[in-house]
Amino acid sequence: MRLLGIHRLHHRKGGAEGVHLDHLALFRERGWDCAEFAMDHPDNEPSDWSEYFPEQFEPAPGVAGLASLPRFFHSGEAREKFTRLLDDFKPDIIHAHGVYHHLTNAILKPARERGIPMVYTLHDYKLICPAYHFYTEKTGVCEECRGGKQWRCLVNRCTHGSLAMDALYALDGFVQWRVGSLRDAMSRFIGPARFIVDKFAEHGFAPEKLRYVPNFFESADDAPVDPAEVARLKDNHGRHVLFFGRLSAEKGVDVLIDACSQAGVPLVVVGDGPKRAEYEARAKARGGAVAFLGHLKGAALWAHVEAASLVALTSVWYEIAPKSILEAQARSKPSLVTTIGGLPEMVEEGVTGFLAAPSDTASLVAALRRAFALDDAALAAMGARARERATTTFTRERYYREMTALYAELSPAIADHVAREALPA
Repeated sequence: MRLLGIHRLHHRKGGAEGVHLDHLALFRERGWDCAEFAMDHPDNEPSDWSEYFPEQFEPAPGVAGLASLPRFFHSGEAREKFTRLLDDFKPDIIHAHGVYHHLTNAILKPARERGIPMVYTLHDYKLICPAYHFYTEKTGVCEECRGGKQWRCLVNRCTHGSLAMDALYALDGFVQWRVGSLRDAMSRFIGPARFIVDKFAEHGFAPEKLRYVPNFFESADDAPVDPAEVARLKDNHGRHVLFFGRLSAEKGVDVLIDACSQAGVPLVVVGDGPKRAEYEARAKARGGAVAFLGHLKGAALWAHVEAASLVALTSVWYEIAPKSILEAQARSKPSLVTTIGGLPEMVEEGVTGFLAAPSDTASLVAALRRAFALDDAALAAMGARARERATTTFTRERYYREMTALYAELSPAIADHVAREALPA
């Protein structure tokens, strides 16, 4: 079987890129021939197919970006190289994880002309929200573009703060909505959380094209942890909450700082981002015990995860299926999350963690008090249940089985392959 994976990037920049790369690696392990299509980029992982990658593209900021308007919507180079790749590789199925203006919808027609089925994993809301996230710091959660009103992205200045860029992204959203070429070209859209599947159906995507298939969990950075370091961190911070991630407005760390201060619970913050200085000042003003440690990875990060009593992700936007919660659960930690987006699908109140309303300090304080009323043994038992969930539900076997079954619906050749795999040895 021959699988062609598409993503604008071919290196691990974030969660979507990781899923794209892990997906290809899994299918290669199972004996599939796999190729990839992405922009040429200096950080890309090695690829036997890099000669087909179009030149890297990012629009210039500000008014200068308007000069790239034609390329933003159509890349003749991407179409020409993708066409050659299709004819040389001859895939049975195409799986896209991100196209956008980097590769453009110009690549869709050659695949449709050749009758190759295509599926698309939804890692964000770009196809129904020009700003990707249904969130701006000014308005909070926002769905004002619903029903073809993508011009609201310009009015609300939702993207880069530049009027020209907001106009460009609003126009892109309008074209995607009105023309619908990507929406029509894809045979199936895959959502890693039920929430995103339902949200796309609400916004006009055909329900029969939408499927829920959770990602499989596989940490690319499972460095071993020194028990002595974990013990040192516990002695240093005591019983505490850990947040690890990007310090940006949509993560709700400001509300977490306030809630921990009111509940008298120490907070350790691992990560960096545009809000770090503001949050450090906020923590100082609130007088709580908050430690900002900056960006950590590998054994240093996992030591802090294992030392924490509770891992918190108090987002205020429509989170989808954040890997950080699975990583915490795989290391036997209960989680505190907000009831927004796909987060409540990942945590069961009182069983694997705790739930609180988003942007609600009182609700967070109450959840923290429920958590820290428990002794260490009770929290450890909750963490053990969380680990069982992460390591038995989000498995490679389950993901491969569900994904190949979906492919088989679209390709008779793959259906025959799946049937042969199911035969007893």
